[in-house]
Amino acid sequence: MIHFKPEVKIIADSLNCGGDRLTTFQLKYWRPLLPEMNTHRVFSRNASSSRAAGTERVFEEVMNETWLPKHWNAEQKGMQGGEEFDPDTQAIIDQEICELSDFVVDRLKTLDERVRRRTGMHIHKQYLNRYTEPFRAVNQLVSSTDWENFFKLRISPLAQPEMQDLAKEMQAQIQASEPKWLKEGELHLPYVTEQEKQKYDIGILAKISTARCARVCYKPYEGNTTLEKDIALHDQLLANGHMSPFEHVAMADGFGIAPKQWNNFTGWRQYRDFVKTAWY
Repeated sequence: MIHFKPEVKIIADSLNCGGDRLTTFQLKYWRPLLPEMNTHRVFSRNASSSRAAGTERVFEEVMNETWLPKHWNAEQKGMQGGEEFDPDTQAIIDQEICELSDFVVDRLKTLDERVRRRTGMHIHKQYLNRYTEPFRAVNQLVSSTDWENFFKLRISPLAQPEMQDLAKEMQAQIQASEPKWLKEGELHLPYVTEQEKQKYDIGILAKISTARCARVCYKPYEGNTTLEKDIALHDQLLANGHMSPFEHVAMADGFGIAPKQWNNFTGWRQYRDFVKTAWY
């Protein structure tokens, strides 16, 4: 059993010559909050997929690490919860939800085995894994140049308490972080080391950063890949039209009278916009 405690980490934090700041977060939080994060259209994002992880791995994850809300509130009219229950009552709720998660996993295993005996085939993970989502965390990569409205809405007392916890931690880390200044034409490159920036040209750097951002579909990048695998994944994503990971890599824009809007970023042109051109 594990209570909800968001894990927040800034992966890349960059500032262009016009003062436009682009920040990329790596997040881990209670999965039912994912739709609320995804309503913010100024965000570029990728998240761990229920279709990517094997069923046995997901079942084991739920059994060993059931994610629970940190707050349990009483019912009342409206979207906001009422009084928060005392610790002893919360402990009772926690125990019951953990037992429910164990029951769900057990029933899914029984169903899958029944189907296997009948047909010789297992049910695909894209179905079984979905029914475990209320008990799991999600890993997500989020990049944006505009955080003001997100913090206004999600730190508000009107937001769900767990969402407030996540947004407050993100805000605190942005306030504590010192962004790196980049000249016009330089790239914001999540998961790329300074050593790699000295070793490879801009085209290779964009490819490996994009691939590492995409790996959050399975689990966040931890330095356990190779240049060849990163480039192969980049090329596969491009060939298949999976373009969202190409949005986290971005080029510092030239600056005129006013900051230029590039899709959902201000002052930063996403690699997605020019990946098919000979820009380097």
